[in-house]
Amino acid sequence: MSHTVLRSSRHLRALRHVRGLGLSLALRTRTPRPPLGNSDGLSRSSPGGRHPGGRRLRAGLAAVPVAGLLALVAGCAATPASGQASSGKSGGTVLNVGDQQQEIETLMRASGALNGASFKVNFVEFDSGPLVDAGFAAHQIDIGTMGDLPAALAVRSGLPVRAVAVYLPIGADEFLVAQPGISSIAQLRGKPVAYTTGTAEQAFALRALKSAGLTQADVHQVNVSLLQLGTVLESGSADASVVSVEQKVDYQQTHPTAKVLANIDTVAPPSYGYLLGTTAALGSPAKLTAINDFVKRLIQAENWEKTHQSQWVTDYYVDVEHQTPAAAKLILAAGGTETYEPITPAVQAALQGVVSLMAGAGAWPKTFSVASLYDAAQSGRYNAIVKEVPQNG
Repeated sequence: MSHTVLRSSRHLRALRHVRGLGLSLALRTRTPRPPLGNSDGLSRSSPGGRHPGGRRLRAGLAAVPVAGLLALVAGCAATPASGQASSGKSGGTVLNVGDQQQEIETLMRASGALNGASFKVNFVEFDSGPLVDAGFAAHQIDIGTMGDLPAALAVRSGLPVRAVAVYLPIGADEFLVAQPGISSIAQLRGKPVAYTTGTAEQAFALRALKSAGLTQADVHQVNVSLLQLGTVLESGSADASVVSVEQKVDYQQTHPTAKVLANIDTVAPPSYGYLLGTTAALGSPAKLTAINDFVKRLIQAENWEKTHQSQWVTDYYVDVEHQTPAAAKLILAAGGTETYEPITPAVQAALQGVVSLMAGAGAWPKTFSVASLYDAAQSGRYNAIVKEVPQNG
């Protein structure tokens, strides 16, 4: 039996409001599946839809102020889902985690990384990094994952959040793919190129164009939702598109001569993923303890993923993302894991570079400092965790 997450008239009105803000969402229908592994202290809420892609896919959102973010989440209220709750000496502590496409939730379940945790975890599912920002604005979550541009948008919107952890993909996980016959970025001048405004994918597109001496003004942007980025390439509406690993694999299976013009590893500055946390949660001793323990367990879960790839392919890419086993293996081989990196001045400089890139391209009216996202005490705690927990790969 299937169900849709956005299903009431209130939700549909919210969807129309979201589109008015320049944000595209897809209704999701999926078949519920039983929890993986043992009792693991998880429950789930779902305020938005889902689309192919995993942790680094985001739907588009322009720089919406906090009031707009609050209205957005109020209209897409979370629907609680059943889950097992763990207990322990700090069993009263509940950590609300903003997830995307059930990736972290599935990883924690499959790996058993939360077994024995002395806190409870409530996963709140979002369809995008900007919607995770909206979850912060609505006080729905304590921590949440997103790409670099939504992290910068959190600063621009004045959200009271700080960087809790940062990660880089192992292998490329964003690609600029062109239709057969196009072999260089320079050939895109004056042509339609698809990427979603207000996302990490837009920042990647601008990085890629800049590498060939082009700017946003030199191409005709096809601004569609992330779900449609592969579709417009397939239909011919775009000559090139920024796509996820899944969309790249799907397109090249039917267009084997299509070229990858750039990937996340061939452009600069580096594109870090972020786990952000609210200042309120970081200021609570119980929540802070839970957050730091969660980060340790998350790194351990990533280690598990790298050594249990066949199981991960089934548990996530097949069961959740509904890929075929053959396609799922190609996706994982192309880039599906992360490594957690220390928070350093270079990390901050990379995010500041994203702001400068966006402003220089005219996508944002002016630059701003991202320094407030980084707290020395929290960065020190996190860096100690990265040093303490060995990582595979």
